[in-house]
Amino acid sequence: MSAGRIRRIGAWAYEQRWPLAILIASLVVRVHWNLRVHPPGDYVYSDMNGYVSRAAGLFTELWGKREYAGFYPWGTHALMYAIERAVGRGNLAGVGVAFAVMGALSSMFGYLIARRVSRFRWVAPAVGLWLVFDYPMISLSGYFLSETPFALGMLAATWLLLRVVDHGRARDAVLAGVALAFATVMRPQILVSVALLAPLWFFGRRLWPRLTLARLLQAALPLVLVLGFSAWRLHYHTGRWGLISENGSFNQVFGRCHVTKIIALPDGPTRSRTVFGPPPLLQLGKRDVTAPGEWPQLDPVIDKYFYYYGYIGDAEIHRDYMRQCVAQGGWLKQAEFALVHVLMLWRYNVLWPDSGKGNWAPTASRWGSIHAIGFALPAVLAALVVFAPRRHPKLALVAVHVWAAFIVAALYFGDVRLRTPYDPILVLLAFELFAILGAWAWAKHRARGARNPGKPSRVEPVGSDPAR
Repeated sequence: MSAGRIRRIGAWAYEQRWPLAILIASLVVRVHWNLRVHPPGDYVYSDMNGYVSRAAGLFTELWGKREYAGFYPWGTHALMYAIERAVGRGNLAGVGVAFAVMGALSSMFGYLIARRVSRFRWVAPAVGLWLVFDYPMISLSGYFLSETPFALGMLAATWLLLRVVDHGRARDAVLAGVALAFATVMRPQILVSVALLAPLWFFGRRLWPRLTLARLLQAALPLVLVLGFSAWRLHYHTGRWGLISENGSFNQVFGRCHVTKIIALPDGPTRSRTVFGPPPLLQLGKRDVTAPGEWPQLDPVIDKYFYYYGYIGDAEIHRDYMRQCVAQGGWLKQAEFALVHVLMLWRYNVLWPDSGKGNWAPTASRWGSIHAIGFALPAVLAALVVFAPRRHPKLALVAVHVWAAFIVAALYFGDVRLRTPYDPILVLLAFELFAILGAWAWAKHRARGARNPGKPSRVEPVGSDPAR
C-alpha cells in the first residue's frame, strides 16, 4: 500500500472519528452483552421461540406451503436463516453476535442522522454517546426479536434520505429504498412513515429542492419490488392476497376491544390452538391491583378473553369483533383507548421481555423512567416541527417517524418495546430542542448585557455572612 493511500485512509479515519468511535464502542458493549451477560440463545421462549423455530423451519422446508407462515412478517426469521447459513445451522451465539452488530450500526446511524440534521455541533456526539449505553436498545439486541433489524433499516433509510436532501444523488435514493424495504419486511409499520412523508414532501417540496419526485420514485422502486414479492409469498401460503402478513387486523382487535388474550381453537386437523396476549395490555390489566382507582385502567369492552374456532389470522372474525367493540363502547371510548396507547409508549408498562424476568425488570423500569421523564415531552414538542417545516426542514423529515409511531400505537396498542426502535430519533429531537432553548436563553442573556453595558454588578464580600 502506497504512502499516499495510507495518508488518505488516515485522513478519512480522522474525519470520521466520531461515527467510528460510536460504532466501535457500541459494538464492544453489545457483543459483551450478547456473549457474556445476556446471550439471546438463553432466552428462546414466546416470540423469540417463534422466530427461532420459523428460521429453523426454512432449513427443512424452504418452499413448503403452510397457512401459518403468512401470519407473521417474514423478514426477521428469513434474516436469521440467512445468518445461520453463514455461521452454521443452530449457531445461536453467532446469530446473537449478528444482532449485536445490527444494534451497534443503529447507534452509528443515530449519530450520522443527528450530524446531518442538527444545527449545533455538540448534539450529534451527545446523541451518539447516549445511544452507546442506551439500555432499552441494548436489551432488545439481546433477544431474537424484530425490533433490532427494524431499527437498523429505518435509521439507515432515514440517513440515506438525508443524503439525497443534501446531495441529490440517485445512488443514495436507491439505497434508501433498499433499507426501507429491509425495514418493511421486519415490521410493516414503517409504511406509515412513508404515507406521512408523502404529504409533507408535496406541500413543502421547495424546502428540499434536491429531493425531487424522480429521486423519491427511485427510492420507491426497491420497496415496490419487495412488496410485490411479499404479496406473492402471502398468496402462495394462504391463497389470499395482502402485502406482507395477516396479523394486522388481529393486533388491531386488542386496541379496539382492550382484550388481553385471543385464543384461536382448531377447527380442523391442519390447524392448532394458538394463544396470544400483548404484554403491555397484560401489564395495564394489573393496575387494578398496583394502582386501584387511578386512570388509566384496562377497560375491556366485551370481555378480557376472546375465543373462536378457526385460523388465528381470520380478518373477517377480527373485523366483526372490532365492529362490536366500537358499537358497544362508542367512539369516545375509542378515543380514550387511542390516548392511553400513545401514553403507553412511555408509561404504564415495563420493557418486555425484561419485564418478565426479575433480574432485568428493575433496570428496565429505571430506564423506562429516564426516557419518560427526560425525553418524552421534549421530543414530542420538537416533533411539532412537521407542522411548520420551514423552521427546521431536515428535522421535520426525521420527526415524521414519531407521528407514525403515534398513529400505530393509537390504532393498535402502545408499548415501550415498540417505541424503543424510535429512541435514536426521539433522543435527537429532545437534544435539539434543548440546544435551541439553550441558544435562545444565551442570546437573551447577551442582549440584556448589551443593553446595560455599564450597570455594576452587586458583589458581596466573601465571608460577610458566616451562616451562609
